Amino acid sequence: MPVIRVEVPEGTDKKIKIEIRKEVKQAVLDTLAPKETKYDYVAIREVFGEIGDGLPLVTVDLRPGREVERKKALVDAISDVLNKKLGIAAEDVYVLFRETIASQHYTGGTPLKEWVPADR
Repeated sequence: MPVIRVEVPEGTDKKIKIEIRKEVKQAVLDTLAPKETKYDYVAIREVFGEIGDGLPLVTVDLRPGREVERKKALVDAISDVLNKKLGIAAEDVYVLFRETIASQHYTGGTPLKEWVPADR
């Protein structure tokens, strides 16, 4: 259950934003190994800024428990997507992970359970 917001430059074509969203969702499946995809949320939004000066900013909100290696793999995958779709270099992509305990994540009025890897 990550909630991911990817900020792209103003004027980014809708088709490109759709492709970025789809590929970032796949990156989550490939790297963070969730047990289910129902709660994998990815939003793409346009913002005013300059590449490398706070843009693109990727915010990842999730429950604690993922190893550094999983997070790094997600960062690399998102950077690859942004490079392929927008020509943005990896060093210009800023990713911020915010981990909050499961009891702070609700859906349908119910808090989510603690995160555990799909292979456990």
